[in-house]
Amino acid sequence: MGSDLLGIGTSGVLAHQRLLQTTSNNIVNTNSQGYVRERTLVYTNTIGLGTGDMVTSRIIDNYIQGEVQRDTSAYHASLSRFEQLSSVDTLLGDKSNSVGAAITSYFKAFHTANESPAEIGGRKVTMTELGGMLDRFHTLSAQFDKQTDNINKRIEDETRQVNGLLTSINDLNYAIMRTHGTPEENLMLFDQRDEAIRLLAEKMDIRTIPQANGSMLVNMATGHSLVLDGGVAQFQTTAGNPDSRSIELKVTLGQNEARIDHTTLSGVMGGLFAARDDLEPTKRELGQLAIVMADAMNRQNNLGMDLDNEIGENIFSLPSSKGLPYSSNSGTGAVTVNVTPGKGGEVTSSDYEIQFSSATSFDVFVLDKQGNRTSLAAGTTPPTTFEILGHGISVDLGGTPATGDRFLLQPTKNAAAQIQQLITRPEDLALASTLKGEKSSNNFGGADIKLNGIFNTGAGSGFTANTLDPAAPQVVKIDNSGNYEVYAADGTTLIGVAPAATKGQNLMASIVNPFPAGTLVYSDPKQSPGYEFSITGSVKPKDNFKVSYNTNGFADNSNGLVMAEMQNTLLVRKNNSGNTSNDKMTLSGAYSSLVMGIGNSTSETRNQLKANEGKLLQSTSIFESVSGVNLEEEAANLIRFQQSYAASAQVVSTAKLIFDTLLSSVR
Repeated sequence: MGSDLLGIGTSGVLAHQRLLQTTSNNIVNTNSQGYVRERTLVYTNTIGLGTGDMVTSRIIDNYIQGEVQRDTSAYHASLSRFEQLSSVDTLLGDKSNSVGAAITSYFKAFHTANESPAEIGGRKVTMTELGGMLDRFHTLSAQFDKQTDNINKRIEDETRQVNGLLTSINDLNYAIMRTHGTPEENLMLFDQRDEAIRLLAEKMDIRTIPQANGSMLVNMATGHSLVLDGGVAQFQTTAGNPDSRSIELKVTLGQNEARIDHTTLSGVMGGLFAARDDLEPTKRELGQLAIVMADAMNRQNNLGMDLDNEIGENIFSLPSSKGLPYSSNSGTGAVTVNVTPGKGGEVTSSDYEIQFSSATSFDVFVLDKQGNRTSLAAGTTPPTTFEILGHGISVDLGGTPATGDRFLLQPTKNAAAQIQQLITRPEDLALASTLKGEKSSNNFGGADIKLNGIFNTGAGSGFTANTLDPAAPQVVKIDNSGNYEVYAADGTTLIGVAPAATKGQNLMASIVNPFPAGTLVYSDPKQSPGYEFSITGSVKPKDNFKVSYNTNGFADNSNGLVMAEMQNTLLVRKNNSGNTSNDKMTLSGAYSSLVMGIGNSTSETRNQLKANEGKLLQSTSIFESVSGVNLEEEAANLIRFQQSYAASAQVVSTAKLIFDTLLSSVR
């Protein structure tokens, strides 16, 4: 533009008009989501007087913007995780869903039944409470499954939103590149793209790399490319491997496909996966609790006698589950996991894995919460049934596995939903002892016979169908030397002799045959004959004692008392390497531990959420101080630019007046 007065004024008018447009745009977009403050720089004319080039740009700090994106991901990760965990925490805190309260009511009813074991009334109350406790297990298990399903649906919904955002960012990249560096360049497109990137950062942890052509590359924090100049990635949820309900995430870009480790995601999706991972151990702990309770009650009921003079039956069914094959398996093998009756106290809440080194050789591993494997045992087939010693489970192997095939075993995950009630009649509760001890009325000594415990009424024991085997030890006689002679039911068939030095204590573990230099008759009395008793007090030669089946012992509640005391017995194994009394909890204690586990995770996530919220507010505040619109500043600029515009217009008016004066002077 020339250096004449008119040209100078015109350049000023145009420059300040541009400045007024920029300021006005800032003012009207002060509340627009994602808007970044713009600034127009006016340069002097390099070849004359007046203004020269004008450049409008966005005022933004890329480092702070990246910090906001990272803080956004962290905040939404903790928020989504907290929302899911607090829902589970509320569920467990509701007394109407409390398994612990149901267990307490169940054992309270047992105490009531023990007060009058021969009457049906108390037994009916116990059966009602038993059914109520089982319903609580089923309901809570179903609620956990529902929570997992809800999380999976949320993950699928978020996946679709992520794909939409990636497509939008890619489209905006192309729109920006078409006009980048030209007068037609629209800075609002940058704002829209930044907002889409911010929304994407809410979903997962990302990194952005600006390009010279105006486009923006987007990568996951793990390095996976999401948006490139030549294409855009898309996410997809897939069935878990091998657990199809534990959906996984994969990303596809062109011909490339990769599985995503969900522990690296952050954002809403990372929080959802983390909450699902938090819920999985709780399911298994509930299943472990159900197994231990059912097996303990079964075992004790089997040791007692019901109102029909019969040895008690199982109260509950024990669960079994199919081993889940990995997708890479090439053989036809199959695996079934069963709880070993009588060994429920050994069951842990862990998952296991079987890997075949050949069609007939396999290794067993226990998995921790992170999926890390620890070798437990190795075996070969046949036989096709293999017990995992010390863990209360056995494995049935079938089919023909191939080398390298693997199976995931989840014995406790769905156990709480699978356990069912087997007995339906109050009479089936075996409150009475199966045995009774009596001393002869003709005894001269003051000793009594005392049952120390009944441990086995099934295979290998001294019991047959609802009675004692005639060949089982049932009669004790004191010989002239004070030794304890143990006979079969006929009183003449000698089974073994315990020396007087034993003082009659634990006779089944002490008798030998022949006496005195023979071998122990019973190496493990808890298995065979399945019971133990002692003679306590002073005995005399010819004293006679008898052990017999407790026929018509309806008023007896000795087995019922043991069942009721299970409320205070250490039964549930803690999930560590040991299997001792110090490694056990009560049933109520195990449920409390389960509830506390979720409560602690919820509290930890709440604290993390508050910290992440504070960090996000801080970084957002810094970003807004740079890129946000300050209305006071813009109002001042508006007045200043108005005045400058008016002054420039006055220059133009003055130039026109001078020009008109010159024209009139030459007429």
